[in-house]
Amino acid sequence: MIKYLKQLDWYIMVPYLLLSMIGIVMVFSSSEGLSAHTDMAFRYLVLQIVFVVVGFCVLIFFSVLRSKAFEGNLKFYIILMVIMVFALIFLMFFGATTNGAAGWIILGPVHIQPAEFCKPLFILYYANVLAYEKPFFENDGLSKEFITVARPSLIPIFMLVLILFQPDTGGFAINLFIILMMILAAGSNFKSARIWIVGIGALFVGFRLWIKPFEGIISHMHSYQMQRIISFSDPFKYIQTSGHQLVNSYYAISNGGWFGVGIGNGIQKMGYLSEPNTDFIIAVIGEELGIVGILVVLGLLLYLILRIIAVGSRTNDTFYSTICYGTAAYIFIQTLFNTGGAIGMIPLTGVALPFISYGGSSIIALTICLGLVLHISRIEKKERNKKAK
Repeated sequence: MIKYLKQLDWYIMVPYLLLSMIGIVMVFSSSEGLSAHTDMAFRYLVLQIVFVVVGFCVLIFFSVLRSKAFEGNLKFYIILMVIMVFALIFLMFFGATTNGAAGWIILGPVHIQPAEFCKPLFILYYANVLAYEKPFFENDGLSKEFITVARPSLIPIFMLVLILFQPDTGGFAINLFIILMMILAAGSNFKSARIWIVGIGALFVGFRLWIKPFEGIISHMHSYQMQRIISFSDPFKYIQTSGHQLVNSYYAISNGGWFGVGIGNGIQKMGYLSEPNTDFIIAVIGEELGIVGILVVLGLLLYLILRIIAVGSRTNDTFYSTICYGTAAYIFIQTLFNTGGAIGMIPLTGVALPFISYGGSSIIALTICLGLVLHISRIEKKERNKKAK
């Protein structure tokens, strides 16, 4: 145990533990207005503690797991993806629906969201593909590199389509972003990679501009997702319908000012914000802990992302480095989608804020990836110590 603690990357573990503790407190506070029953917040508190404890055990398990258990066996991951395909098809017909998306399998008190577990599965699968598909590195240019991974991507693409049809646009976009960033990170042509990144960034920035001409058409559609798209561009125009969530998020953050009104004293969570303990938990943090509270949470997440990238950049093993880059992309894009949706920067996508929002599937999926990064950091640390001797 002492040997393990010495090898542990505390620059990753400490931010993770702090975020988890903040998450427990904020889930308890933000759940207060979800029901007229006073014990509802305690129910969410207990469940979140259980999720965090289970997630911590999962993290430790993957951090000590031998590399051979998850490296080099593509057939194993293909079998897992086929099972996931059947789970996603099951959702289309029998999945529990929330906010228009049939994304949950209910097994008694346990609610499982398969799209969350696609993220660590894709990270491990593509790390193996990119590390052991030798022709990938022999090509010149990203266009050829994407073609190289096209054949192994047939099942993942089908999974992404099934996620999109739930419809879960947030889960689709996050999983696609993770895959693209791993391919870019493993690519040999950095000039082409910069072009792709700039292009994606330009599409992201220009989203508000090109959606405007279609606003009138989309406003008459009954799709929950379509209404979210138009409401973020001018939420006050749609304050009586799809824009009320975002407007109340603005009010919450505005009420909090720099230092907040105090934990438990928020008003907007009391029936004004929908999903205050998941989608809009950053707004609750803003109201109760202020802008400073938001910056602390985002600062911890940013530090964690940078540390994971640093671990990936120090190893010469493509398998290990792509796992790190995929995990960093996972935490980054999910943070961006959750926070960006709450402040009106992007349309609401209904994704959790990493380690903070309520939800077992999200926490366990994240801790699988973080456990793998801790495992890689331990191996890299051992190699450095051997070289030093």
